[in-house]
Amino acid sequence: MPIDDILKAFDCEKIESFKDFPKIFIIDICRNQNTSAAYIMRGKIEEKEDMQVPGHNHDGFLIIWSTIQEYQIANRSLLSNSMKSVVMSKYKSKYPLKQMLHDIRQDIQKSGNSEWYCMKTQDSTSYDMIFVARETL
Repeated sequence: MPIDDILKAFDCEKIESFKDFPKIFIIDICRNQNTSAAYIMRGKIEEKEDMQVPGHNHDGFLIIWSTIQEYQIANRSLLSNSMKSVVMSKYKSKYPLKQMLHDIRQDIQKSGNSEWYCMKTQDSTSYDMIFVARETL
């Protein structure tokens, strides 16, 4: 299923109650050999006007996705594990989510398996997101 189809299901025009709330999508999947152009774009691109990336047309979406080509790597959950490690170590200090994503990307690159991973983020939110620990009763 294309990522675009998943995002369209949560469009504010379809679900009015989602308007003015952040929509965060974390997608960590394997993919087959036939990839869309958006996943092939990893280097220099000459004509940026024609470039298309999967995504959305409205504000308030943060999409984090990682794809692994052809099910070829043993550590398929590298993004999920990296996210858990970074978020758990940083959220109590009110570290911004955007900085956490940068740290997650660096963690994946240090893993030695980064050549198999295609991690992308697309953010149309106009604010910083910060996690706050729940107070226990």
